[in-house]
Amino acid sequence: MKLSPLIAGAFGIIGFVVSVLAGLLADNAMESVLLKALLCSLVCYVVGYLVGLMAQQVAAEHAVRLAKQVADADAAAEQKELEKAAAQESANAEHAVVGQIPPPPSSTAAKT
Repeated sequence: MKLSPLIAGAFGIIGFVVSVLAGLLADNAMESVLLKALLCSLVCYVVGYLVGLMAQQVAAEHAVRLAKQVADADAAAEQKELEKAAAQESANAEHAVVGQIPPPPSSTAAKT
């Protein structure tokens, strides 16, 4: 979802409402209040669009950083698991080799 149009619309509506309320509380003419409210709405929309662009960029950078952290954590966990499996396999190989060592030749068999 694009943040820029959403934030710009919210800023524009808020600018319009605040301008209308300020104009009505100041007892200005309705034409003057509406004209100034429309201009304020336009200015607030542009400012909101720029704020939305910045927010969108920050959100994208945060998502990339978070994805990198998760990938690094997954890689570290996988590496640790591989090391553990390799150590277990090495220990199993040592136990298997120790059980299969042939006995040393006897002295009678060597003489014949």
